[in-house]
Amino acid sequence: EQFKMLSERLRPLWEEAEKQRLSRPERKHAVGGGRRYILSGIEDKLLSILVFYRFYLADEMLGWIFGLDGSNLCRLRTKMEPALEKAADPMLAIPLRLKIPKGAKKISTIEELLRVCPDFAEVLTDATEQPRQRPNNRTQRKWYSGKKKRHTVKTQITVNRNGRVLDVSRSYPGRIHDYEIFKREASAKKMPAAANHYVDKGYDGAQKDYPGAHMIVPFKRRPNHRALVLAEKRFNKKHSRIRILIEHVLSRMKKYQILYQVYRHRIGNYSQRFRNVAALINFRLATAAP
Repeated sequence: EQFKMLSERLRPLWEEAEKQRLSRPERKHAVGGGRRYILSGIEDKLLSILVFYRFYLADEMLGWIFGLDGSNLCRLRTKMEPALEKAADPMLAIPLRLKIPKGAKKISTIEELLRVCPDFAEVLTDATEQPRQRPNNRTQRKWYSGKKKRHTVKTQITVNRNGRVLDVSRSYPGRIHDYEIFKREASAKKMPAAANHYVDKGYDGAQKDYPGAHMIVPFKRRPNHRALVLAEKRFNKKHSRIRILIEHVLSRMKKYQILYQVYRHRIGNYSQRFRNVAALINFRLATAAP
């Protein structure tokens, strides 16, 4: 049922994208001319992308499964991927910037926040990194992660307490620290100031840098300082029980092997594919049977 629903959502977006592509001024053929797709139905096209994301097979193998050349399948996938995110989760495709409409009452209490935008009452942010193939010698150093001891690509996500992905950052080289990505993406400003924003110890300093936001960071023992007291340890334990939700979301995303195995394709396509998987996670969450 979910596959059929996603196919119907994708169909008008794909037809509109094809109409724009075939109507471009420099095109030699008239609209309707040219070679036809071997995968004629939208269901077959969608299935080819889902199999690619789920198992991350080589294009030659996918071409053998679907009965066409791997290069043709790659070109088809490149055309369809921008529309997949809009079909699976239109809200994720819109840049997240919460603004109060003109004339609206300013939110001043947590009760008003829960009433106006319950999804943003409590949010969790974390970054994940995935191995990638070693780039050329000129750029390989910036992609090298000292934490993973290999070349990686990093992406940050923000989720709510229901496990829905609210925001996906751009992709960054593995050398960049998680908190640096947080600052570059202005993640604290995207959320309401009254929202409880949970992060891990890697975001140490967020409370000082963003005094207007309600950043909740676990206590961290400093070098040559006293050990954490019992109350601080209990707070960290409670914090971990809440923040584990974002690890569960990342775990669901990495069941799609394209986000788990060593990334083999052009790094310029990575961000769109990460967003597509996040949109698929949201779609399945929103359409799951009660």
